[in-house]
Amino acid sequence: MLELFYIPEVILSIGVLLVIIIDLYLQKHKYISFFLIQLLLIIASLYALTEVPQQNYSSYEFSEFTSSIKFILLLGAIIIFQYTYQHLNYLNSLKIEYFTISILGLVGTMVMISAYSLLMLYLGIELLSLALYALIGFNKHSGLSSEAAIKYYVLGAMSSGILLFGISLIYGFTGSINYFDIADQIRNINSTSVQYLGIIFGLIFITASLCFKFGAAPFHIWVPDIYQGSLISTTILLSTLPKIGVFIVFLKLYFIPFMALEYVWSDILIFIGIASIIIGSIFALTQENIKRLLAYSAISNIGFIILAMALVSNDGLHASLYYTIVYSFTALASFGVVTHITSNSHGIEDISDLAGLSKTHPYFAILILITMLSSAGIPPLIGFHAKLMVIQALINNSYILISIIVVLMTVVSAYYYLRVIKTVYFEDRENLISTYTSSNILLSINVILLLGLGIFPFILFDTTSFLVDLLTVISI
Repeated sequence: MLELFYIPEVILSIGVLLVIIIDLYLQKHKYISFFLIQLLLIIASLYALTEVPQQNYSSYEFSEFTSSIKFILLLGAIIIFQYTYQHLNYLNSLKIEYFTISILGLVGTMVMISAYSLLMLYLGIELLSLALYALIGFNKHSGLSSEAAIKYYVLGAMSSGILLFGISLIYGFTGSINYFDIADQIRNINSTSVQYLGIIFGLIFITASLCFKFGAAPFHIWVPDIYQGSLISTTILLSTLPKIGVFIVFLKLYFIPFMALEYVWSDILIFIGIASIIIGSIFALTQENIKRLLAYSAISNIGFIILAMALVSNDGLHASLYYTIVYSFTALASFGVVTHITSNSHGIEDISDLAGLSKTHPYFAILILITMLSSAGIPPLIGFHAKLMVIQALINNSYILISIIVVLMTVVSAYYYLRVIKTVYFEDRENLISTYTSSNILLSINVILLLGLGIFPFILFDTTSFLVDLLTVISI
């Protein structure tokens, strides 16, 4: 059991407590505490890369697949924290508590990924949610931030109640909260019995709650308001790491305990996916706030992920995993660029704040150009390959009409991405100030990789194929 002390969750949990204590004596040297936090993430990511023997306990999983996903999460956290440190330092709002709370949320995400029990899943989701409540309301001087925190708290509590109700139904009708035991029970239940119907209702409630956490339509109402009210650094976190965690939860739940109910959840996810793509693409057209625009863009992208997952096929599974990683990486670049730019000494809020950027800071304009074109799915950027994989999976599974709708919505969504580019290159504005010009290496690599991985898509394609192969517990 000694090796359990070297898993990333344990390292982060113990390490963050030590950092909190050390930071009490480093009030005037916050950069040292931040260095220790980044070092903690690097150590945890190195242990995530080490070979882990397959150990599936009754409620928790240690495997090469989960370790690979945790490494991706930790790598993303390192990049996000670097952007956040620079941004908060510029706004004179730097507090190490922001990063320690974020790490606790990251631990919750890892628990969700490794959970083999509905109770352990709930604990992971709640740990993540509690961290997000605090981070969303971090900017105490902003009324929008306080409003966003209250909204997310109320809706999050309601979502948790729905999840618990669904879990209680599953436990009541199967007598177990373990994924594999639930799968065995469902396979042995008569499909015409009341017990079977109760399990379906439980599945629906769990799906509704997870769609809220994912930000998928029609459970998306909170997303634009929370994105707008939060600090841009919090928005980066919201739009990346929790999405990966919830996606893995979707995969494990649907393909292990509820695989026998495929005909139920597949149709539900197809509806949710189409609704998310249509609502996200259309409502983004009228947005003036850059964070609300990217929020609706996130809803649309989540629709692609859910739609591919609903196909219940190997190519659909591969496409959904590929799209999730590409979307998270693109969101990291998009929000990362925005954190490095200020308008009149304030953070970017409206799209119009980016006007004239090409004349004052052409390098940042190029970075925005690359991220927006990738988000729009323009070749040869990586976003094009992600959208293409989903559309190909739909066609291969004979969903021709849905694939046509997806293509049309992709064309519609291109408008608001190109609108941002138009503002940057063809509109004028004075007093646009770009900050952090001395430390743009990480941001530049992040954005340039969107182009590099698009030109050589087989690199990420082979990586996601390897991850799909590791899902030995999933039988499609």
